[in-house]
Amino acid sequence: MTQSDAYLGQKIHNIQVNVANQGVKISGVNSKLRGIYGKYEEESHSLHMLQKRFKEYRLIVNRELVKLLNAVKIKSSLKKIKEPVPAEKIKEPVPAEKKVTQTSPGHADFNKGMDLYKNKDYAAAAAFFSKLISKYPQSEDAPDALFYKAMSNFNLKKYPVSILEFHKFSELYPKNTHTSVAIYLQGMGFLKLSDKSDASILFRQVISKYHNTRASKLSAKELKKLSK
Repeated sequence: MTQSDAYLGQKIHNIQVNVANQGVKISGVNSKLRGIYGKYEEESHSLHMLQKRFKEYRLIVNRELVKLLNAVKIKSSLKKIKEPVPAEKIKEPVPAEKKVTQTSPGHADFNKGMDLYKNKDYAAAAAFFSKLISKYPQSEDAPDALFYKAMSNFNLKKYPVSILEFHKFSELYPKNTHTSVAIYLQGMGFLKLSDKSDASILFRQVISKYHNTRASKLSAKELKKLSK
């Protein structure tokens, strides 16, 4: 073997080693891409399910409009309202401390969730209330936990999620003290999503069903803005 042949052999060997190394790197990149694609598929599925639920909810809201048009005269309701409270000054009610009894399991945990909410740690509060609802679905604090879970998501600007949660709350607890606010905030959620039509329907629902409440006055103000 000549010196030239030995040199060429070494060059070929180096090239083969380099190709093998590049193949390993490409395999690693492909593996990462498959992992990323898998996560994308999961997120895409979750988003699709949320959009499906959201569309179903909007159908419910539109059916509500038909009931309202047959039940009340909106203009006469608006005339009774003289001094609406500014929307930016709304203060969601905070439940009073309850005496811990055998019928209210998880009350101490609920207070921990409220501490997170009051400290504006909304992501942690939403997660905490979700676990609390799953653990104590029949407790006296379950309605408040659901309401403040929805409030947390609203404050996180997760408007489609909060709309669905406020709707679930108002359906499960129609006589709860938070219900009028929950429906009003559904309307505000739709406004944030630039859906004035559905927002208007919900504001009218609050005025129709919850006369002389703060949520009713706030809804009247928002309707006046929309009519301009």
